[in-house]
Amino acid sequence: MVCVRAFLRMIRQRMKLDRVRELGRQYPVFCFLLLVLLLSTLLLNRHIHIIMVFWSFLAGVVTFYCSLGPESLLPNILVSMKPKTKSFLQELFPQGHSCAVCGKIKCKRHRPTLLLENYQPWLDLKISSKVDASLSEILELVLENFVHPWYREITDDEAFVDELRVTLRFIAAVLVRRTQKVDVASVITQKLLKVSMKHIEIISKARQKVKNAEYLQQAALEEYGPDLHVALRSRRDELLYLRNLTEMLFPYILPPKAAECRSLSLLIREVLAGSVFLPSMDYLADPDTVNHLILIFIDNSPPEDATEPASTLVPFLHKYSDSRSKKPSVLKLELKEIREQQDLLFRFMNFLKQEGAVHVLQFCLAVEEFNDRILCPELSDSEKMMLHEEVKKIYETYCLDESIDKIRFDPFIVEEIRNTQL
Repeated sequence: MVCVRAFLRMIRQRMKLDRVRELGRQYPVFCFLLLVLLLSTLLLNRHIHIIMVFWSFLAGVVTFYCSLGPESLLPNILVSMKPKTKSFLQELFPQGHSCAVCGKIKCKRHRPTLLLENYQPWLDLKISSKVDASLSEILELVLENFVHPWYREITDDEAFVDELRVTLRFIAAVLVRRTQKVDVASVITQKLLKVSMKHIEIISKARQKVKNAEYLQQAALEEYGPDLHVALRSRRDELLYLRNLTEMLFPYILPPKAAECRSLSLLIREVLAGSVFLPSMDYLADPDTVNHLILIFIDNSPPEDATEPASTLVPFLHKYSDSRSKKPSVLKLELKEIREQQDLLFRFMNFLKQEGAVHVLQFCLAVEEFNDRILCPELSDSEKMMLHEEVKKIYETYCLDESIDKIRFDPFIVEEIRNTQL
């Protein structure tokens, strides 16, 4: 019996039945048709000349698939046709979590951890101080013109406005990070040039139909016909389109759970659509702006030498998002108070568990416990060795890249902890 099993196993390995079974699972329709043709060939051998037509058709389909399929089981016989490899960057998605082990978002294999870029997208994002000041001034003017006039009639508390500044900083940082991933060359060659050539063609046709330049714009709009963009029908339709577009962007540009707040979403939508996007579209659609941008792109002359020294790099909108209201809140609890009350600590840990940041609290508790022990004036050699092992454990748990509880510290902090545990 054992010899029979060994013989069957050897036949199975030589015939590679596992691969045949996997091929059947992967291509069930193709395998079914192949089986039908085989049975028809065996049973209807008198009509072999008719069945050969189907065999020829099947051979042509297989040859075509193997020639053009980049991921087929057989090699690609068209060597010149190579599939274009796409580089997948980690998507900045505020409502997800990242895995510290594999780096995938919403990983189901490892324990979820906090992705700091989802909560603080301005990390490691630095710009020129002059650009930062100009951007801060623009955002402050938006709040001054469209928020303060009605908000100051309700209350003089700046806490809500401060939170709005943080939200605007979050949105701006996400837009900057996403802009850095855009392939400008492909956008210009594949989208802008096609749209521009289409517009030039429409204008030339409209110019042939009208003699008076005053009616050229109306003739161009009529020439577009059903292809006319919905935002070009009227000013109201343009604003409505920008509102809908802004709402579609909310899951990708708003902080986590901020989109669930309906009042905040409506306020951000009106501020962005009516005060940021609409004036920006008007500026970009100005013929003078378009001509100026074209001259910049086609000008081959080198830029003028800078007359002022380069400005320093500063954290992205750090000063702008600083809290203006310094009033202490009676509802604010310190970490020490939370530690001393078990019910508060339990609720706080449940909240951090939902956010995937329990290891941050564990790190804080471990450091506080370490500080309490090291402040003892009389420490024996064994206790010092235990403290040294504790530092080493903290470093391996929260600082190493391969640790699942790794916390993203500044490099100098990691270096100090590493030097301490050596």
